[in-house]
Amino acid sequence: MNIQGVLKMYSRDKWAWFFIPNMILFSVFLLNFIVSLLISSNVMMYTGGVSYIFFYMLVMGIMVVTQTFPYAIGMSIRRTDYFLGTVVMAVAVNVLFGIMLVFFSVIENATNGWGGRFHFFHFPYLNDGSILEQLTMYVILLINLFCTGLLISSTARRFGAKGLVIAVISVLLILSVVALLVTYYSVWLDIFHWFASYTAVQIAYWLIIPTIVYMLLSFALLRRATV
Repeated sequence: MNIQGVLKMYSRDKWAWFFIPNMILFSVFLLNFIVSLLISSNVMMYTGGVSYIFFYMLVMGIMVVTQTFPYAIGMSIRRTDYFLGTVVMAVAVNVLFGIMLVFFSVIENATNGWGGRFHFFHFPYLNDGSILEQLTMYVILLINLFCTGLLISSTARRFGAKGLVIAVISVLLILSVVALLVTYYSVWLDIFHWFASYTAVQIAYWLIIPTIVYMLLSFALLRRATV
C-alpha cells in the first residue's frame, strides 16, 4: 500500500487544502463583521458567509482528480492507493474544518455575536445540539460535498466531457420530474414539516449512505479511467 505517498503528495499543497479556504473564509468574516458594526440595530444579524467553506469542499472534490490523478498514476501509484489516500486526506481535512467551525460557533454564541449581535458561525437549529453532534453534522456534510465533487470529476475522467454533460442532464431531468410531482400533489409543506421534525445531526446521518455510494462509484470510475 502506498497511501502514505498519496498523503505526502497532498500535504505538499497546503495552500489548496488549508491556507486558501481559511484566508477567504476569515476575509469574508471580517468584512461581514465590519458591516455589522456600521449597521446600528438591536436585531441579530445573520450572514451565510460560512457556507463558502462547504462550497469550497465541493469544488475541491472536483479539482483534486483533475490536478493529481494523472500525476499519481504517472508516479506508479496504484489506483486503489490513490483513491484511499484521497479519501483519508479529505476526511482528515474536513474533521479539522469541522472542529474549527464548532470552536468559533461556541465563542460566537458565548460572546453574543462577538459583542455586536453578529452571527457568522452560530445559527439556530444547526447549532442546537451538543458540541459532538455539531461536529458530527459538519464533518458528514463536508465529506458528503467533497465526495459529490469527487464523483463529478471521476465521471468526467472516465467518460470525458460529453459523458459528464449527459450525466448532469440526466440528474437534472430526474430532479425536475420529482419537483413537478411534488408540486402537483402539493406535498412541499408536508416535506418541510417532516424535515423540521428531525434535528440537524439526524438529517446529517442520512447523508452517510449517499456519501458511501458516491465513494464506491468514484472508485469504480477511477479504476477504469484513462490517464
